[in-house]
Amino acid sequence: MFVRTQTILARPLESVWPLLCDSRVTVKSRCPVFRLGAPRPVECRLPEDVGQAGASRECVSEQGSIQQRITEWTPPTRLAFHMEHTDLAFARCVDRVSDEFQLASLDGGTATLLSRTTQIGIRGRFRCLKKAAVFVGLKAVHRHVFRAWQNP
Repeated sequence: MFVRTQTILARPLESVWPLLCDSRVTVKSRCPVFRLGAPRPVECRLPEDVGQAGASRECVSEQGSIQQRITEWTPPTRLAFHMEHTDLAFARCVDRVSDEFQLASLDGGTATLLSRTTQIGIRGRFRCLKKAAVFVGLKAVHRHVFRAWQNP
């Protein structure tokens, strides 16, 4: 399953790229999906302070964290990674998660088109129901983070 979300940030490309690996999400969300249990993101970081293919990346939510491995590092236009481990509740029904951020400069460099695509594999019984729930939860996570990055 693929979940793709796009937004335009009124910020230059060079100021958006650092947010992908070092940002805190402090905006409040009224989205009911988070009240229903979707993990609300609070921070992403590079635990080893190294940005490159093969390095680790970590995203922390209010319910736990996801450890990831960077598979493509092409500043300031593309970042890709996959999940290696998580302690979040969805781990029991997900067998793989990979993400890709693509950035493109707009309006002569004053804005950035930011796209995030998450590919996720669902396992177990009731796959259709799980897919629907995960799709809605991931869309809420993507939008929440994009709102936070509008004016960090």
